Amino acid sequence: MRYSFTEKTSHRQQETAYMLYMIIGSYFHRCSCRSKALEENLFLYYKELQEKKQVEKERQIIKVSEGVLKDNIVDLAEMNAEAVISKVNDLYILSFYTGFERVVVTVDEKGCYEISLGRDELAA
Repeated sequence: MRYSFTEKTSHRQQETAYMLYMIIGSYFHRCSCRSKALEENLFLYYKELQEKKQVEKERQIIKVSEGVLKDNIVDLAEMNAEAVISKVNDLYILSFYTGFERVVVTVDEKGCYEISLGRDELAA
């Protein structure tokens, strides 16, 4: 009989991507995701995470995102956003479009992320 050992894989990227989607999406008046299937897929990875780790990571993400978006949070709260989640090469890219502002988040395979705020090209 032959045994097969499978390496335990980390789902840090998917967990982090979902937490970022959830937290940044909450800054808007209303936020809807274009890809419900991908949103639900990422949610399942998030639900597998232990609650203590969820809370720790969420606190850290809130601290970073509020630091980046601090001057715009009040304005974002009055806007509706459409979230587009995509995977390009090894990065998850979360784009929140409002028609005025655009928040873009990239998450690498280690769960490291970058948040940026810019003018929505649709507003030009």
